[in-house]
Amino acid sequence: MKKLRLFFMSFSQNILSSIIITAILAVVLIFGQDIIGQYRYITYSKYIMDNQYISGSDYFMLDWTFIDTDDSLSIRNKISELDGVRGIVDSRYSIAKYEGLYIVAETYTDGMADAFSKCLNEGSWFKEAEKSDIPNVILSGPIYENVSVGDDITVAFIGDFNDEGERLSVQQKVHVIGKFDYPWYSPCYTTGGDDVTLDQFLHQDNKIILDRNDKDIMKIDEKYSFFSSPNDLYFVLYENDCTEEQKQKVRDYYNTVGTYDTYDDLLEATDNKIKNELMKKLITPLFLLVVATIMLISISTLNTYKKLRDHSIYYLCGCSRRRSFLYLIAEISVSVIIAVAISLGYVIFMMEKIKTCTMGYDCLIIDYYNVLISVIYCVITLSVTLIIPYIIYKKNTPIEIYRRNHND
Repeated sequence: MKKLRLFFMSFSQNILSSIIITAILAVVLIFGQDIIGQYRYITYSKYIMDNQYISGSDYFMLDWTFIDTDDSLSIRNKISELDGVRGIVDSRYSIAKYEGLYIVAETYTDGMADAFSKCLNEGSWFKEAEKSDIPNVILSGPIYENVSVGDDITVAFIGDFNDEGERLSVQQKVHVIGKFDYPWYSPCYTTGGDDVTLDQFLHQDNKIILDRNDKDIMKIDEKYSFFSSPNDLYFVLYENDCTEEQKQKVRDYYNTVGTYDTYDDLLEATDNKIKNELMKKLITPLFLLVVATIMLISISTLNTYKKLRDHSIYYLCGCSRRRSFLYLIAEISVSVIIAVAISLGYVIFMMEKIKTCTMGYDCLIIDYYNVLISVIYCVITLSVTLIIPYIIYKKNTPIEIYRRNHND
């Protein structure tokens, strides 16, 4: 009973202040999860997109007035035939189903695999994998958590409606040769405009990736036309010996049918986004963080002075000075521990929602690593906070404290 009373003694007269500081710390840490998650997502995107294959390329965005399929294909072919152009990096999409859930089916060329090779965490890309009797595929998304590289799964490719009003669907068994692990971000060409940054090229989807050159996939596509026409947004690669004059002619043509950003422009825009946008978002949580830290130090100092008399009595009743100080540390730490626990609960809740496909998110990476950063902050803050009580205890013996506070 004595130990329990020692542990809760700091809350006997400071319940309201303890609740307030716990609430502020919890809000700050939850805000912090999102800010850290956004920063990690942008830097992760930059890491994925930072490779030699697309270095020096241009990201072309077709003007909407040329959105007609024939015009789009004609422009695409024209660009690919211009002097100095090595090729185009893009993909084609379709809708499919896996175990009753809609997924994205996407075909990659070798160029797409080379450009986004860092996305693959397990297994290998198509040109390194052994040939199979059924199409090889790469998976990305939480619904494949129980599927391993080497497994065979069945998916249904879904097309448009036929003349009878029925939607075309073809069951196809496929062989898994690779997986994108958490955070399950994969390339997605849906970004256009004047402020394009590298983080906009990755989205979280339940996706199945196929080899565009696979004969079985080509037969299915020829018969049912499941996969879409090439995108109107894509990276244009240049030959190694392409001259600046040749590049300029290609870019002059871009300007007649759309717009473009160079790879270096995308890198610079991404760095500016990290510096500017994230700093703006950090203002509120940083302010609350400073407030919470000052409150924690103030309350711990106040509690130390207020409870010195009680601790001296407990010392005289048999509680060692060391144990008395440890109880004081525990009392000060309760608010921080509760706030961290709430933050951890938030992360667990979010991750469970994502894994069960009941919640999706983009532009964010949230996992236990974010909580670790919060814990490090709390440990540092507590260490600083406990310096004052330690100094007070170091300078004053329990007998001196007792004599000073007991004149009877």
